[in-house]
Amino acid sequence: MVNNLPVNILPVGYNAQNHGQSSYSSDDLPKPVVMTLNQGSAVKSMDFHPVQQILLLVGINTGEIMVWDLSSRERLAVRNFKVWELQACLMPLQASLADDYTTSINRVIWSPDGTLFGVAYSKNIVHIYSYHGGNDVRNHLEIDSHSGSVNDLGFSYPNKQLSIVTCGDDRLIKFTFEGHEALVYSVCPHRKENIQV
Repeated sequence: MVNNLPVNILPVGYNAQNHGQSSYSSDDLPKPVVMTLNQGSAVKSMDFHPVQQILLLVGINTGEIMVWDLSSRERLAVRNFKVWELQACLMPLQASLADDYTTSINRVIWSPDGTLFGVAYSKNIVHIYSYHGGNDVRNHLEIDSHSGSVNDLGFSYPNKQLSIVTCGDDRLIKFTFEGHEALVYSVCPHRKENIQV
């Protein structure tokens, strides 16, 4: 069943503030819908490009990712879920895909400079794509990262080296920390002065 749920775009003025220090009231937020994009399926995650704010990365429940140009309302790029190197994946993922090749997207996110974006899927895997403008999206890195769903991912720069942090149903945060006693649903890399958290 396809859910024709639109993506509504609201105009929001934004002044950079520190996290946790919001002074916005409900009167500051826009009320009218400026634009509606019809995805054709339920949207699971979205992220605006960090440099070109007119570019919107969208992931939907059927495993598709899209890059939209909001100024022209044009869908620039589309990629469907596909495992790039099935033989390189661990056996649990290979077995899972043999039974059911469908997957949903849990999270899409641009890297801080906008040259890469990551996709966390509901089946074990993370894709990192390089973005070269327009419809030029290239496979960059495929990671069989968790046993079960990859619930979130983020980019981090410890020691000035780009890293990927993921968390999943296997109760692990892959990068440094592990051993959570419940499902982990979100991660948020943060930099304060010279310390990466």
